[in-house]
Amino acid sequence: MSSHQARPWPGAVEWGGDWLAQTAGDLAHLGFELRDGSLPGTTPGPRLEVALRSAPTLEHFDPEEVTFWEVHLGRGRLATLNRRTILPHAQPFSWGRIQIADRIPVTNQFLSFGGTLLADAVDAGQTFAAFVSRAPIVRWAGHSQGIDPMVDEIGAFFARLMVPIDFQPDAETRIAEADAETLYAVFLHDGQARFRPGGHLRETYPDVAAKLGHEARRIEHDNPAAWRGGAELLASLELGS
Repeated sequence: MSSHQARPWPGAVEWGGDWLAQTAGDLAHLGFELRDGSLPGTTPGPRLEVALRSAPTLEHFDPEEVTFWEVHLGRGRLATLNRRTILPHAQPFSWGRIQIADRIPVTNQFLSFGGTLLADAVDAGQTFAAFVSRAPIVRWAGHSQGIDPMVDEIGAFFARLMVPIDFQPDAETRIAEADAETLYAVFLHDGQARFRPGGHLRETYPDVAAKLGHEARRIEHDNPAAWRGGAELLASLELGS
């Protein structure tokens, strides 16, 4: 399958252009770059671009491999992308951490609600990959970057998802079946309950509350099915707020 063809699974993210040429251009002098990570609802949307080169450039950061989460038989498992990956490559990736490792090794880490991974080579020495999502991708920690404003809330939400996964027999499968925008809607519903008007969190972190409210209104307007699905999934998980 050509990497420029339409993605073959439900919910796959379309780039709307030549993703490989654009990614190679963006990373001409970089090892990775997060573009529009906090701008879901845009086209092509949040995307983490990575260059895997046979020879290090020593200019920025020289990724050796990327680890991320994928779903297998309804459960999450760790997956790896490197220069040995058969190309062209396209697959869904799941929610959680994406980690880019250098040769040294040092790492840069991101959090994502899931999406579509594309990877292909422009020549024998250069492979480019893009993790593309309809939901935010945020900087979490690392050697060559800071962190994003919402990362603490997203990280705490992902940690709380582990409670129903540990105690509800089918919770992991139900979460895994949700597309990125629906899982993002779960996060927004949960966040609005936690940052409710008059509450301590809302008064202490007004910028976070404002961001949650803005994104909740956008998702409800742009993708009402995801908004409703997020409310239903949140209720079934019984996270509490």
